[in-house]
Amino acid sequence: MTESLQPIKTGRLLSLDAFRGLTIAAMLLVNNAGDWGHVFPPLNHAEWHGCTATDLIFPFFLFIMGVAMAYSFAKRIEQGNSKSALMKQVIRRTVILYLLNCGIMITVWGAYLGHFRYVGVLQRIAVCYFISSIIILNTGIKGQAFWTILFLAIYYFLLKFVPVPGHGAGVLDKYANISDYVDTKIMGTSVYEWDDKLNMGHDPEGLLSMIPAISSTLAGVLCGHWIRRKDKDNFEKVSGMAVAGTILVIIAALWKYDMPFNKNIWTPSYVVYTTGWGLLCLAVCYWIIDIKGYRAWSKPFVVYGTNAITAYFGASVMAYATVWIRWKDAAGKTVYLKYFIYDHIYKNWVPNLFGDYISSAMWGMTYVILWCALMWILYKKKIFIKI
Repeated sequence: MTESLQPIKTGRLLSLDAFRGLTIAAMLLVNNAGDWGHVFPPLNHAEWHGCTATDLIFPFFLFIMGVAMAYSFAKRIEQGNSKSALMKQVIRRTVILYLLNCGIMITVWGAYLGHFRYVGVLQRIAVCYFISSIIILNTGIKGQAFWTILFLAIYYFLLKFVPVPGHGAGVLDKYANISDYVDTKIMGTSVYEWDDKLNMGHDPEGLLSMIPAISSTLAGVLCGHWIRRKDKDNFEKVSGMAVAGTILVIIAALWKYDMPFNKNIWTPSYVVYTTGWGLLCLAVCYWIIDIKGYRAWSKPFVVYGTNAITAYFGASVMAYATVWIRWKDAAGKTVYLKYFIYDHIYKNWVPNLFGDYISSAMWGMTYVILWCALMWILYKKKIFIKI
C-alpha cells in the first residue's frame, strides 16, 4: 500500500478504487435517511430539474465503471482472450447484474411499492455495461467517442422535437415528457411512480433514459484510455482530466438554459455536467493518491471500492427488508422494523442534542460504517466478490 503505483504496468488504479468506494459510501448515506422529512438538501435528489450533490452519485458510478472497463478489456485482450470469449463474460455479468436487481426489486415490492418494478439501479448498470462492452469490442477510441456523442444527440432530439400526445414537443415536465411516455407505454404501472389522474408513470431508471446513461459510461471509457496512454506522464494525465472536466462543466452550465439538468430523465446537459465533475473528482483522487502518494486516508474507501456491488446490494436489501418487516402493536398500529429501531436508538435522544436533521443523517452513517466494517472483513480475507 505504500509502494509507488505504476498504473500502466499494474493495470489497476488505487485512486479509481478509492473514488468508487467514496461513491458507494455516499450512495449508502443518501439512500438511508432515518427520517425522510428531515434531510439536508445536499443529501437529497433535486425534486425535478436541478442537480444536487446526491444527483452526482449514480452517473459517477457509471463513469467509474467505464474507466475500469477500458483497463479490464485491454488487459484481457493482451492476455489473448478472443472477442467471443469476452462477449460470453459480458453476457454472464449482465445477466447476474439484472438478477441482482430483481432481488432488490422483490424487497422494494414488499417494502412499499406494492408491485414488481422491472428497472432499477443495477439494471441500468447492466444495460450500460452490456452496450458499452459491444462498442468497446467493435470500435476504436474514435468510434467510442462517436457513439458517446451520438447517443446524446439522439436523446436530445427525442426530448426536444418528438411530440408527446396531449403535450407537444420539447416538454420536460413530469409525466409530460417523451421518456415518461415511452416508459408508460412499455411498462405500464410497473414503474416507480404512477399518477392515476393522468394515467401516466415515471421511473428515474426508465428505458428511454438508458440512452444517455450509456454515454455516461462511454465517457468513462474514453477517460480510461487517456489514463492508460504510455506517451503521457502522470502530470499530463491529471492536468488533461482537470482541463477537460472544467470545459465540460462550463459547457453544461450554458447548455442548461436550453436543456435543464435532470437526473429523473437523464438529460444530455446532465450527462455533460456530471461527466465534467467526474473527471475533476477523479483527477483530484489521482493527484493525491497515485501521484503524491497520500493513501492512508483512502483505505476505507478502497475497501469499499473493491467490493462495491456487494456493498450496494447487501445494504439495499437490508434497508428495504427493515421496512418490509412489520407488525401490529397493541393498539393495532403498524410498526416497521426500521422506525422501531430508529425511534428507540436514535430519535429518543439525538434530536434533543443535535436536531432532527443530524439524527436522520446518523441513520445513514450507520449503514456506511456497518457495511464498511463488513467489507473490511472480506478485504482482510482477500475475498473480492466478482460477477
